Amino acid sequence: MWNNKKKASLGGLTAMALAMGTTSALALESQVGETTVGLYGYARLNMAYSFDQDAGSANEGYFGDIERSEDKVGDQFQASATQSRIGFRTSTPVEGSTLYTVIEGDFWSYNDDNSRFRLRHAYGSWNGILAGQTWSNYNTFVAATPTLDFLGTAGSNGYGSRLAQLRYTMGGFSIAAEDPKAQLAENIDGSVPEDDLLPDNDDAVSSMPALSLRYEDSMGDFSYSIAGIARQLKYDTGSEKDTEMGYGAFAAGAYHAGPVTLRAIVNASEGANSYLYLSGDYFNGADAYVDTNGKLQTLSGDGGALGLSYQISPQYSLNASHGYTDVELGDPTVGGNAGRKNKNTFLNLMWTPNERLMYGIEYGYFETELADGREEDASRVMVAAQYSF
Repeated sequence: MWNNKKKASLGGLTAMALAMGTTSALALESQVGETTVGLYGYARLNMAYSFDQDAGSANEGYFGDIERSEDKVGDQFQASATQSRIGFRTSTPVEGSTLYTVIEGDFWSYNDDNSRFRLRHAYGSWNGILAGQTWSNYNTFVAATPTLDFLGTAGSNGYGSRLAQLRYTMGGFSIAAEDPKAQLAENIDGSVPEDDLLPDNDDAVSSMPALSLRYEDSMGDFSYSIAGIARQLKYDTGSEKDTEMGYGAFAAGAYHAGPVTLRAIVNASEGANSYLYLSGDYFNGADAYVDTNGKLQTLSGDGGALGLSYQISPQYSLNASHGYTDVELGDPTVGGNAGRKNKNTFLNLMWTPNERLMYGIEYGYFETELADGREEDASRVMVAAQYSF
């Protein structure tokens, strides 16, 4: 933990813990003048066995791989250590407040096919002002039930990853200007001549940041988070252009009753499915498409998740979660991440004989329904071992 003699505020500690995940309390620390320096991270092994169809990589399941499973066999074993992580952090008293800095990375990549050091967090925070890259302000961990699967339960977050941003936090309230994320669906059925294809994601541009608001707090055994986001959707080919606005909102809650924790979240979006967690093939869904008149048409989406955790003993915990997302079709000539319904369910047992050690086993079930009505599903078993420092 951070040295209490540094007088770090509770709000700052909470923000740091959320930013760095479950290893934040396990840092190796030293004192350099007035600055506390910490090194933290973990080494992790994931192993997965897919039964009937390919369900993704050793680290997580992908709805996109399940969709294309007719070309990929099941009965498949995979192993990976690329989720392993390392981070560096500091805290320094500056002008009556505490300056925090964090730089963190891992070796993860989609489908585990391009291992390299990947930047996760790189930011500074002082006096309520945060600048850099960290979890999107349009995000929460209140409804995130623990999974061994690296991506976790569909619909359980907002954006669900990290973005470059400028954020101001005061108590439980935070406002941010973030790197905007937009995804335009494409024409797929051949109704438009190849020489006259409609604009797609390659033509998407942004001329303003995404603006997000969030309030997160707790009352006794109940914790909650509510958030909203507004972002611009725009394309420009040089000869054609159009602009629309997209909006999203979520509400999440968790109730702790002795050894049992219940969690839930609901999400809604209009032209902001890039912020609807795991609503696409490999991450989030499409926000809009360009029709034959050159107009942007926004896509609606919704999602939600339920979870339950039971602390069997101080060392053993049982976790179950189910989530779904639904991005509307909008137009039969539009495909990609439009018109997709995703669901996944997890059941796991985690053993933590020490705060630095975790072993677990998990069953995961994935189901995706495409715009043409085709449905595909897959199931897998995953085991993991994690050693933290």
